[in-house]
Amino acid sequence: MKIMLLQKLEYVCLLGALVIAVSVQAAAQEDKGESKENLALKNRTSVPKTADFDKSVTLTELLNKMGPNEWSNARAATVEGYVIQQEREEDGDYHIVLAARPNENDTSKWVIVEVTTPWTKKSKSLSAAHLKDLRGKHIRATGWLYYEPETTGPDPRGTRWELHPVTDITVL
Repeated sequence: MKIMLLQKLEYVCLLGALVIAVSVQAAAQEDKGESKENLALKNRTSVPKTADFDKSVTLTELLNKMGPNEWSNARAATVEGYVIQQEREEDGDYHIVLAARPNENDTSKWVIVEVTTPWTKKSKSLSAAHLKDLRGKHIRATGWLYYEPETTGPDPRGTRWELHPVTDITVL
């Protein structure tokens, strides 16, 4: 009887710890400006249809029109650029920095595209192994437009507009 009671107590404690951890993570995301609506946009799982694309979006245009109302989060785009760097973030997303020129070190000319974890499992072109080999390559990235909310710290990138999530990458 005591063993069953201890097991139940242990279960309740573990469940409580899990609830607290999830709540803390959600609060941290909210602190970054990531509302439920923003998280839903960043975690889209649908492939954009032809009608979803804004054909006026290019890497250069993303850098020229930087305001939150310049583009629409409901649209998709395709951009081409050179991979300056890529890294896997704490949340499992792959953060890829693109620029119009290879080896661009002026961060104000950088655009970020992000591949989310579910997309790494959907396509060979987005697999972890493929993404790790992109540095220095000229690519075409396709995905959903997303405006990264303002943060409190400095942000050296050229624009807060991203492709997030990326739904396809082609090496050119």
